[in-house]
Amino acid sequence: MLLIGCSAHHKFLKGLGMETRESIPEALKRRVLVEAGHRCAIPTCRIPVTEIAHIVPYHEVQKHEYENLIALCPTCHARADRGEIDRKSLKIYKRILQRLTDRYERFELLVLDELRLNRPVIMAGSMTLLIKNLLDEQLVTLNETIGGARVAIQGIPSNVQVLLTSKGRTFIDEWINANDSLTY
Repeated sequence: MLLIGCSAHHKFLKGLGMETRESIPEALKRRVLVEAGHRCAIPTCRIPVTEIAHIVPYHEVQKHEYENLIALCPTCHARADRGEIDRKSLKIYKRILQRLTDRYERFELLVLDELRLNRPVIMAGSMTLLIKNLLDEQLVTLNETIGGARVAIQGIPSNVQVLLTSKGRTFIDEWINANDSLTY
């Protein structure tokens, strides 16, 4: 049995002059590709050859919406079409791209991931500007006293520990679980 992924199947039918659905508008394609950096959205893949995939298949929703579109390489797209990459996983990858990369710098994402794994994050106090977005949104807080001592150089703590707040824990849980309703 020959399995043809939805994108390949669409191209095949289009080649026969049998258009099966309206094309995804160019502006929408561009937005999805820019979101993913013109690479596959799967973090362990990141191949720079991409196709636009529907998280919930087009035949079920009959429309093209940004929230339901993700950039995938042809291999990951075919795997998703076969169910090897499930919809919930695709939603998680989309969430990572949509909710995080637009709001937080790469360093901030690394800090969140370390905290998610319950690893201690200690940084020079002068470097807290690198996590300003996390601090501003109260996802993390700083502990300026490490080991019972507070050492400051010109009023700036020499080392601080970054701690996850309850709001930050909720944020990470929603990020990882790809919940449909968000509290942030």
